[in-house]
Amino acid sequence: MIYSWKKIVKYGMPLLTVTILIEIFAGQILQGRQNSLLLFPVFLITIPVINSVGGNIGSVLGARLASGLHVGYISLSLEDKEMHDNLFISLLIGFITYFILSIVIYFVALFGNLTEDIALIEFIAIFVLTGVLLVSTVALVSVLTAFLSFKRGLDPDDMVAPVVTTVGDVMGIVFLFLMLGIFGVGI
Repeated sequence: MIYSWKKIVKYGMPLLTVTILIEIFAGQILQGRQNSLLLFPVFLITIPVINSVGGNIGSVLGARLASGLHVGYISLSLEDKEMHDNLFISLLIGFITYFILSIVIYFVALFGNLTEDIALIEFIAIFVLTGVLLVSTVALVSVLTAFLSFKRGLDPDDMVAPVVTTVGDVMGIVFLFLMLGIFGVGI
């Protein structure tokens, strides 16, 4: 496949425009809930971490799938073993990463006196559950975007990263507020 900048721009610009609009919407969600977060400043620290880890894992999965589809070691099937292995490893890495980061962030925030009225176990549960939901979502979106774009003759390398990072940013915020609501923290 020969890369054409015209084709990349033709298909990439509309996608990037839509993802920018969605990111603005996500910012508005966060703006509307800022009072809840100000009660527990430790969660202000977590939002960029949650979103970046989820987006990174989803983008890496998408890149691996795109490469596998291009060279033929992953087939365009939801039953492909290589795709399942990549998906499982992404979920496992996500869980381990969020678990370790939850402990590190809690103790950094504790040192900065930002952990008022939240116990370590409760913080770990909220952070890890948010992360697991997010990684599961971006992994699914990554697989679907890679497969659909490849099937339609588009380069998954150009499509997966913007879609996954946008979905990750929006859903990271949604899942965090969902977990805060379930645990009754700051709501």
